[in-house]
Amino acid sequence: MPPPNTSVAHALDLADARHWTSQPPKRPAARLRHLLRHHSPAVLAPRLFAYPDALTRWTDGDTSDLTSAHATLIEREIHRIWQSDVRRAAHQQILDRGGCVTAQLHARFAYTTLSGEFHDPRLLRVTEDLPALHARHLFSARHHDAPEDELRRILADGIGEAYFFRALPADQQQAAVAISDLHLIQFHY
Repeated sequence: MPPPNTSVAHALDLADARHWTSQPPKRPAARLRHLLRHHSPAVLAPRLFAYPDALTRWTDGDTSDLTSAHATLIEREIHRIWQSDVRRAAHQQILDRGGCVTAQLHARFAYTTLSGEFHDPRLLRVTEDLPALHARHLFSARHHDAPEDELRRILADGIGEAYFFRALPADQQQAAVAISDLHLIQFHY
């Protein structure tokens, strides 16, 4: 069983995989050949925590020193770039047709109010449809390879509006929500 996903970016990539029109290569060597068409070895190697000459060896089929950690990183990188045009079209279709972007997370939250900041020690399970504006911002940030912190901030703002503050009138929503500890994240759309 794979470990639970704690990356918003990777959770978006996994949800996008449901919209692919074809599957990416399965073998590490074939995956690396595809990745090296998009990135030079000098750019790709640090992302995979490998040396550029190791990438060359693995691409040629010599995977004797390829660890399972490297294979997982190669798989994540393939998920990150595979069929980017199909991904963008699916996102646009979801947003244009009023589709739902559902976030399911298991996390701890922090709140900032006029009286200060406090951390909720409870580990909450939240499943909520993101407001359309936040879904749009999340997709846009992912298309621009935004850092994980920015993706978490956008997600926290959406969860705050949809879950924590939905019963409050707009003039009373004077708090901000942050994800302080993320244990699991999944998206469905």
